[in-house]
Amino acid sequence: MKSKKILLANILLLVALLLFIFVPSLANIFLKLKGSISGDISLLLSGGTTVITLGGIALLYCKIIKIPFNKVMVIKKISVKQVYLIMLVAVGTYIFAVGINSVSMKLFPVAIKDSMQISNLLNSSSLLLGLIVVVLLPAFFEEVFFRGIFLDAYEGVNKKVKYIIITLIFATFHGNVMQIIYVMFLGLILLKVREHTGSIVGSMTLHAANNAISFIISKIAMNYTKVINTGTNNGVIDPSQAAAAADVMNASFLVVFLRALIFLLIGGAMLYINLRKLKECIEEKVEIEPVKKDYLVRNEGNGNIKTIQYIPLTIYFASMIVIVVLRY
Repeated sequence: MKSKKILLANILLLVALLLFIFVPSLANIFLKLKGSISGDISLLLSGGTTVITLGGIALLYCKIIKIPFNKVMVIKKISVKQVYLIMLVAVGTYIFAVGINSVSMKLFPVAIKDSMQISNLLNSSSLLLGLIVVVLLPAFFEEVFFRGIFLDAYEGVNKKVKYIIITLIFATFHGNVMQIIYVMFLGLILLKVREHTGSIVGSMTLHAANNAISFIISKIAMNYTKVINTGTNNGVIDPSQAAAAADVMNASFLVVFLRALIFLLIGGAMLYINLRKLKECIEEKVEIEPVKKDYLVRNEGNGNIKTIQYIPLTIYFASMIVIVVLRY
């Protein structure tokens, strides 16, 4: 059962990658989009692809293993206290991420380009659409895919190995250097919150809060810059991001490291304290549902499933390396 579920999840990961590559292109052809695409259109394409791909695959996974969606995803209510602690974890995560990103941009200058592209996309989109596509959709659909399907499929695998694999999958799926470095850290925190709350609702809440903080601060910074800079070109170029990037590049590594260390210490302390409190306030243990003798069990056999279950995963990581190399 375990081997076949791992194989199934890894195959579906490859399917998701292919859909994320081809669905936007097909949408461009079908909708006859030519030239530059506005921020709102780009977000709509991204959001639609996320819903169709991650949502559709999550439902397909549950259908194949014949276990209800809410049981696979472990959808359980969390307490008000847990929500409060998750909000504090989100703030700590953002502060810690500032330190990570500043060092990343110094060590990998190509990451500055990624940061500028993400910022320009968010700043050229409407507030409501941004909140839906950037904050809410990833919080639900990425969680049911990465912390839902893969936690279920890899159940029984060594915890450290499982967390490393899921974190690497989550990070590399974003496809750019800036997000790969930061999202590896975020992915680990999301797994810990999912574990400490015993419900995917916990990691969904953190994911939404983290995205909301980043999105709102980006919007505020852009609007403030528009006020003090008359030549902002309608927000297409974000001078605040450019200034921050220039500051990082011009400063010595020691200065950048010391600045980052302050954020890392403050964010790390908040994370350590509130993750411990979150773990301590679990009101009840998660009940593990008995696994039904479904299609996968009836056809387990003594084949070579264990020898091929990680082949699709290997193909996925190799493909992502090629995609990232070609992109840069």
